[in-house]
Amino acid sequence: MKRYPLQTLLQLRAHRTEAARRVVLDRQRALQQCQDACQRIEGEIDELRASRTQHRARLLDPPPAGVPWPAALTQRELYIELIGEQIVGAQARLAKAQDAVREAEQALQAARDAFFRAKAREDALEKRRDVWRGEQRGLQARQEEATAEDLMQARHLARR
Repeated sequence: MKRYPLQTLLQLRAHRTEAARRVVLDRQRALQQCQDACQRIEGEIDELRASRTQHRARLLDPPPAGVPWPAALTQRELYIELIGEQIVGAQARLAKAQDAVREAEQALQAARDAFFRAKAREDALEKRRDVWRGEQRGLQARQEEATAEDLMQARHLARR
């Protein structure tokens, strides 16, 4: 197994963490787009329902001049049914969009988990580096103390 220098590993981990962060941001954007699509479809459904209610209220209005009652009533009823079918279609699209939102939420959660794993690995490596540096400083301090003590002993022996 090849061993890499600590600084190279730190750079690699930082790169992986940044890549994971970018994936999280992409997943957040995708989720937002799915949620926006759901809101648009819900707005469309509300408009269709309002239109259907309005047309039902005008169902018994007198027909335009020259149009017989039965024909006008049939035409209005067919249009109300058409609006109902459009509502059903929009509800089906809304269900698909809500499924897409759930999938996007799951993808976002998976991306967040991957980011936090990458960040934890990077932090662990940085902690290991800091511990190693502390050990190196301690070793250097002990060496300096030993050198200083050797000099003191050499002075003391030289005076005798």
